[in-house]
Amino acid sequence: MIRRIGELLVAVMIILSTGTALAAKPVVYLQPICTYNSSINNIQLDNTDRRELDRMIKDKLTRMAKDGDLPYELREITATEHHSSNEHQVAEDKIFLYPTLMVSTSIDTANNNTLETAYTSTVIAGISLLFCMPEENLDYAKVGSEGNTVSLRLLGIVPLVDAETIGLPTFDAKTNKWHNVRSEAISNSEKTRKVMSLVRNMLKEDISFSNIKGNLKDDKAKLGMETYQVVNVGMSSKMAQEMFSGRQGEELKFLVGYYYTAAYQKKTKRVVYPPAVRDNRLADKMVDAAYKISLDSVNGRVDVSMSNPKHPIKLDISGMANDTVESGGNVYTFLHKVWLAKSPVEGSEKAELSRLNERTVKLPEGVTTDYDDKMVYSALLMGLAQELGSQKL
Repeated sequence: MIRRIGELLVAVMIILSTGTALAAKPVVYLQPICTYNSSINNIQLDNTDRRELDRMIKDKLTRMAKDGDLPYELREITATEHHSSNEHQVAEDKIFLYPTLMVSTSIDTANNNTLETAYTSTVIAGISLLFCMPEENLDYAKVGSEGNTVSLRLLGIVPLVDAETIGLPTFDAKTNKWHNVRSEAISNSEKTRKVMSLVRNMLKEDISFSNIKGNLKDDKAKLGMETYQVVNVGMSSKMAQEMFSGRQGEELKFLVGYYYTAAYQKKTKRVVYPPAVRDNRLADKMVDAAYKISLDSVNGRVDVSMSNPKHPIKLDISGMANDTVESGGNVYTFLHKVWLAKSPVEGSEKAELSRLNERTVKLPEGVTTDYDDKMVYSALLMGLAQELGSQKL
């Protein structure tokens, strides 16, 4: 009888041990922060800033791990390990987490009147947490060495984005005067500090990894997984085409696509790739082609490949309009409106939404103003993209 009980206990221990092994969390290796290679990142961060971003992200993920809020076991990989030719360090079934600065840009304006010029700068910061696996044909002996980039396959992302305007003046109706007017253009150092502040605030918010939990458990993550991606942001509005031409237009499209992606991923908990909108090289054929983004890392260049999205999404800046209404007594109301459309439509969501901005000011007698419309339209479109992506399906 005692022998049978002992055998039974051993069997139970084996079952429990097996169950524990099966339930073990996948291991994810945290990498130093990268920067997306794009003109959208025109606010440059130095090495001190990058190290601070690394620290902030590591602290956030470490706290989440201690609280049991991570669906994976977080480990940190050093630069030495990254360059190592030891295949155990960069084996094909390893999962890497690349925090990436996807957006660090500003929309600068100069609003002129007959008395003075007021400068403002809307700073936009976007961080994406990219979960990747090495490509099967990667030459491990040359990882990160000069002339050999790291080639990775994307499993999923968690995109974060926020913006804030520096230099917004206030108007005192009693004295008919503007206060806190910035008479000089916003400096690059102040923009950089704002980027750091925005990232710090974003990392204070709740971050969910539920959309990619399944992919992390599958160490061979199938290329045929259910994926979504903004593959094109059109600009059918003639006013938009005239106002945002060339690089400005491409940057605005990327911002709209990224804001939509962040909102859509948060709302649906789906695997959403970074928007395939850059450098005016993407069109409808993007739907049928694989996509690759290039990242700058302290360990060299990192190329991240994405398979064709199973569910391509197209956005269109379909309308812009403005008007100025004079109410008498030198009181003016500036009206701006934008329209943004999405296809295909899912469930009960609307195919097109609009957003209106109304701003009323009283100018001193004899003073006229030249209002910078670009910042207003850009801010409206970014907010509208969030609203469009947050719809109930």
